[in-house]
Amino acid sequence: MNYFPYKLKRNQLYSIEGQPCVFTSHGYGTRLNFEHAATGKPVEYLDDAGVVRPMDQDRFRTLLQNGQFFQMADRGQSPAKNKIAESHLTPAECEELDADSALRLATLRLLDRNGVMTGVKAISEGLAEHWTPELHTKYGEAPNPHTVKRWMRERGKVGDRDAREATSAQGRHCYDEDGIRMEIRQRLALTYYASKKSVTDINVLTNAEISRVNDGTSLEYEMPTEPLLPVSLSTTYRDIKMLECEQTVGARHGKQAAYSRWRGAGKGHEAERPLEFGLMDHTPIPALLVIDVERAIILGRPTFSALVDGFSRVVLSHMLSFNAPSYATVSELLRRSVLPKIVPPIIKNKHPEAQDVCGLCSTYHVDGGMEFRSHDMESMSKATGATVRISGRKKPRERALVERIFLTIHNYVSSKVAGAHLPIALSREYDYDPAVDAVLTLDELEALIMFAIAVYHTTPHGGLNEKQPLLCWKQGTAQYGIVLPRDPRIFEKALLPKINSHRLTHAGIEWNGLRFGDYKAVPDLLADLVPLEGKRQRLKNATATVSFRYDPYDLRKIWVINRKTNQDVELYCQTAGYTDEPISLWMHEQIREKAKAEAADFNSREWRDACRAELLDAIDQLTPEAKERERKLLAKLLENKRIRSITGELATLQRERPEPVDIPIIYADVIEHEMHDADTLSRRPAPQKAAPTASKRRSNRQKAKAANAREATPEDMPERDRRAPAPPPTPDASTTDPEPRRERKKRSNDSSYF
Repeated sequence: MNYFPYKLKRNQLYSIEGQPCVFTSHGYGTRLNFEHAATGKPVEYLDDAGVVRPMDQDRFRTLLQNGQFFQMADRGQSPAKNKIAESHLTPAECEELDADSALRLATLRLLDRNGVMTGVKAISEGLAEHWTPELHTKYGEAPNPHTVKRWMRERGKVGDRDAREATSAQGRHCYDEDGIRMEIRQRLALTYYASKKSVTDINVLTNAEISRVNDGTSLEYEMPTEPLLPVSLSTTYRDIKMLECEQTVGARHGKQAAYSRWRGAGKGHEAERPLEFGLMDHTPIPALLVIDVERAIILGRPTFSALVDGFSRVVLSHMLSFNAPSYATVSELLRRSVLPKIVPPIIKNKHPEAQDVCGLCSTYHVDGGMEFRSHDMESMSKATGATVRISGRKKPRERALVERIFLTIHNYVSSKVAGAHLPIALSREYDYDPAVDAVLTLDELEALIMFAIAVYHTTPHGGLNEKQPLLCWKQGTAQYGIVLPRDPRIFEKALLPKINSHRLTHAGIEWNGLRFGDYKAVPDLLADLVPLEGKRQRLKNATATVSFRYDPYDLRKIWVINRKTNQDVELYCQTAGYTDEPISLWMHEQIREKAKAEAADFNSREWRDACRAELLDAIDQLTPEAKERERKLLAKLLENKRIRSITGELATLQRERPEPVDIPIIYADVIEHEMHDADTLSRRPAPQKAAPTASKRRSNRQKAKAANAREATPEDMPERDRRAPAPPPTPDASTTDPEPRRERKKRSNDSSYF
């Protein structure tokens, strides 16, 4: 049988390319016998030539590299436990869901590591012996042995415990209540979207229907043996929220409303087996590289990070980056450490086992950097069951193995490439400038380092009694095997940085200047999460508060956590130029900084503000009525008592800008010899006089009669003598025989008197 260090459990359920399969046995040669769980047929695949072949070790490594092979959760539990076991919850999220899951997982792993049996007496003695003061400080007293016995029987298997199995399903199961009461609640909750009734109205109708059922007067339901309980307003509100989706919103508010609202020196430690502990550290590469010629980001000095096995000295993972060491670097190292490696063909043909330099360490020895003291590092420790050990200050001997790897890589590659740094004295003596000779890109240097590491693995090592690191790895893993994460998806997810409390809209997620979305996944995600939103967080459009993880070295997609299904939803970057090839967060920040610098060189913010002020002045000049109205409103506000109590006495001086006045020019003609009044008179119609009143008409009639009498006088009479004088009164006309007033009035109206 060929070399195959991976431990596969017989009759265990595995997922191969999304299909549940059962591992039966190792076949002849490199063959691995898997059967489909549903049909029992052997698992086969098509090679590059289109030939059907049985599952072999090369195919297994390919599936493992692509993340298409992982162990599935055991079935046969309660529906609630099966749902949690099949979810994508990380240990930290399991602890948020159930605070006691960390205690169960720590207790089970402690007993498994020390080989404690499942008896109550053995568990009691094991807890008394191995329950350290640190565990007592963190979790309190040890749990009851009878309870621990049940945990060991029901929650996973020995040496294979998972945080999801340690999470309690209590309160996660929806118990069925009275069918009639639930039917009434659901039917009337759906009525809310088919009508214009409020939540209170639906609650009143629900309780009224329940009362009729209890009284036996309902025409649809029979009288129950026990009366149904009434429904509270909050229960009705929850029922309505659970039914909220695009269809129900469209039924209540219309199709347009539904359409608009829904779319990351000394002796050191010694190991007795492979993967007992790993050492992790970073160091700057003494060479300048070309980062990105297309975006004109030219020079940079990268950082080399490595994870080394303490037993065989092989490099489990390595990487180059331009950003400062952070947890993103640590997570990428751990992710690469559990994947099979790509090696040069010359070494692969001679030593195929070089591809299997991978695995999960039990302990990680690190220095006191901030990237190793973060909450994300604690989450990684919970996800892997590994221990993070921080070395003392100024004690590099505890990490001497990884420090020697850095010296080896420097001697093999970095000191020989173009753009390498030299000591200052030699640089001055040779007149050497590394910035001028820098021609390598990051990918080219990483390929060289990968080749150098493969050569290092096959070179005799002084610390291994002149044995090759790869030989020690092969011998050790043949005896102890390679430990891998139970579910690589959960492992990788637990390593990625997480962003909490971010807003998801129908357009997707806006984050760090990028937009992530998917035309199909976003509406489905909103349909699940919008009903779970609190009332104060609700907006007019369909929005939800989500948490998501991102890969700092590949911003092409993010993973949004669906709180309802506990599954991950992938959203892809919609920004142009970020979908063709992986772009790291550091590169994205450099692009934004460069764009910001170019924008500052183009014009300043002060200049843009001045232009905007000119625009506002131009608008005010074109709309003087609005400016006058604004001045009056401002004066009125300044006289308000409440405003004056806040602002105090304010006075403004209105300054009007000078404006040019257009004076019309009058042209003079040559003086004419003759002038006529008709040339200067206005051609407007004469104004019409008002209609005369009754007294005016009577006066006009009298004047007309007088004119007629004057026309009857002789023509030779002078103008002043044309009117005859009144005859003198007789001596006794006014005394003896006075004329009555009526006669005098009659006579004055008689024209013949004159």
